[in-house]
Amino acid sequence: MQHMNKGILIIGHGSRALEAQQTFESIIDKLKAKGYQNIEGAHMELAKPNIREAVEKLDKQKVDMIVVVPLFIYSGIHIKEDIPQILEEIGRDYPHITIKMGSALGDDDLLVSLLEKRVKEMIT
Repeated sequence: MQHMNKGILIIGHGSRALEAQQTFESIIDKLKAKGYQNIEGAHMELAKPNIREAVEKLDKQKVDMIVVVPLFIYSGIHIKEDIPQILEEIGRDYPHITIKMGSALGDDDLLVSLLEKRVKEMIT
């Protein structure tokens, strides 16, 4: 079996607010600093790069698979319908790339720990 060159696409909702865009970019940069290669961040709407632009960047990095991780807490309509539809449309233009979408963050214990950290910041 041929070795797959995998890319990672982190998708956030997107915001016009500069602070939100900078926070998202910082998260992507921290993942890159952990040694992940072929990783791009994209916004579903309201900010650049959009999903198609990020897939174009990954295609230039010669990936043949993209794993999509949504930076969303729960699986609302964006996760169930909007993003899969966008990825399906883009996938038709990149038939040589397999695109797999993962789950929303959900009620993971790590998210609970982060909330607990924020609570403790406020009450200590």
